[in-house]
Amino acid sequence: MLKVLPEHIYSLIAAGEVIQRPASVVKELMENSADAGATSIMLVVSDYGKTLIQVIDNGIGMNAEEADICFLSHATSKIDAVEDLQNLSTFGFRGEALASIAACADVTMKTRKRGEETGTQIHISGGKTLEKTEIACPEGCNIAVRNLFFNIPARRKFLKSDNSEYRMIVSEFTRVALTRLDIEFRLISNSKEVITLPKGRNLKQRLTDLYGSAMGKQMVDISVETTVVKLSGVTGTPQSAKKTQQNTFLFANGRYFRSPMLHKAVMKAYGNLIPEGTSPHYFIFLEVPPQEMDVNISPSKTEIKLENEQVIFQIVEAAVKEAIGKNAFAPAIDFDTEGVPREITSGDGFTLTPEEKRSIQQGGIRPPKTYYDPLFNPFEENGRLEKPKYNVPSAINETLMEEAPQRRILQIDKNLVAIADEKGGLIVFNVARARQRIFYERYLRSLTENKCQIQEELFPKTVSLDHSSFVTLMDNVEKVRSLGFEIRQFGKDCVVVSGTPADFRGEKFSVEECIEEIARYIEEGDSSELYRKAALDIVRRSNFSYTAIISDKEAGAVIDELMQCKEPATSPAGGYTFLKISAEEIKKKLL
Repeated sequence: MLKVLPEHIYSLIAAGEVIQRPASVVKELMENSADAGATSIMLVVSDYGKTLIQVIDNGIGMNAEEADICFLSHATSKIDAVEDLQNLSTFGFRGEALASIAACADVTMKTRKRGEETGTQIHISGGKTLEKTEIACPEGCNIAVRNLFFNIPARRKFLKSDNSEYRMIVSEFTRVALTRLDIEFRLISNSKEVITLPKGRNLKQRLTDLYGSAMGKQMVDISVETTVVKLSGVTGTPQSAKKTQQNTFLFANGRYFRSPMLHKAVMKAYGNLIPEGTSPHYFIFLEVPPQEMDVNISPSKTEIKLENEQVIFQIVEAAVKEAIGKNAFAPAIDFDTEGVPREITSGDGFTLTPEEKRSIQQGGIRPPKTYYDPLFNPFEENGRLEKPKYNVPSAINETLMEEAPQRRILQIDKNLVAIADEKGGLIVFNVARARQRIFYERYLRSLTENKCQIQEELFPKTVSLDHSSFVTLMDNVEKVRSLGFEIRQFGKDCVVVSGTPADFRGEKFSVEECIEEIARYIEEGDSSELYRKAALDIVRRSNFSYTAIISDKEAGAVIDELMQCKEPATSPAGGYTFLKISAEEIKKKLL
């Protein structure tokens, strides 16, 4: 039977559309404070926003009548007529935020309008007004939201991990702070001031305050003005590209929005300057006529429809390319090789793909083969020369080296060796990929058996992090130690890594990138995949290639240890570790 829902049920449904998590409350309250003309905004959170979210500003405030109305649905001072939707200059306009917050939390608001002698305090819980009194308070507004979703247990139950929720809070705080450089912002978490942003600074200075001095140095300016759109902001150098899209921000008329299409324009501008799977940092601000932009699409207001989206796509791509070019990040043209057919090499180190074969037929050239006598050994002991002593890689087990059977090993290059199989064929091994597989399984085994040892670093590494990643690591020091990394706090949003996994002793890898990725993995909250992801990440960031031809014993020991792995056929990244060439294939090609 058709019926009208009771008001309290309808309010909870509407609240669920606007307020999805603590970060939603932060967004709505901070945007209201910015719209109210505040020059100082302070955000206070406790228990990652689940216990308390409080926003204090020195804006214009409200009188007693306005304070009573502001918690009603669709109560707003931003628009009066339909035509106002075409000329929005404020963050908010729907009039749903405060009503939605009050419907699913315990809210206390203290506010005083500029020029008035006294203020008003209102206490609302679950959408019902419990108290309204006249009080003495500073000019502006102070809203405290406690026990969010106390009356919607299902919504509270399905919130993400504490670290993930806190990262989203910091992200919303950052988005507002980046659009209003004329406002001073402060973030206090669990009674500790963690971010302070002075007002009146330029964008690069604000980014430095948010992310540290390294971020400011990695940014280049974007500035383009056309009849369609005006672009400004900064974008990162190719060297600063990361695997995550964490610091990718687009703003239209001061409003943050998401646009896969414009993100693609930025990525297209970088082209091959950044590795596949990475993304540069960018903070791009668009200014378009308000009537050519529609923000009234979703309650979250992070979706925007631009009238000239295709044209803006091309302008963004061109602007980013120009910024990169001006700062000489694009590779220079080598006039000595310009127009020369490109060298064709195998993508996997063993066989040519059909595309590569077609390229050879169309004029590409293969590198010349090197002919040499495999029986010749200039280091053979003859009374005058001694065989050089190579450092045996840590991946090779000494016992296996001594017990390895005698076999004929052909060194093709520094990382390719071949041996004859029992049926007269050849097995070609990629030693670098084999070592990747060995190290990966050894490290993963240490983690799963809780036997991961820590190797103390002679020169500890200092790693600067964004604030939320720093908090995540400091809250999970023991979990980080279980991965083989010893960390401790070193100043604001910075850690010192004094120990790394002993399984990777002697191997070079980027400690900074590994620590950043570990923070991200912990935030994702999937503990079952944490070990595998961490192991794979370190292996991918390590260089297992040799710089010189290794001895037959060393190569044989690597092969023996590879064959004891669970999955010896492929490297952790997916490439083949060895390739079998049967005697029949050899005869076909040569006889």
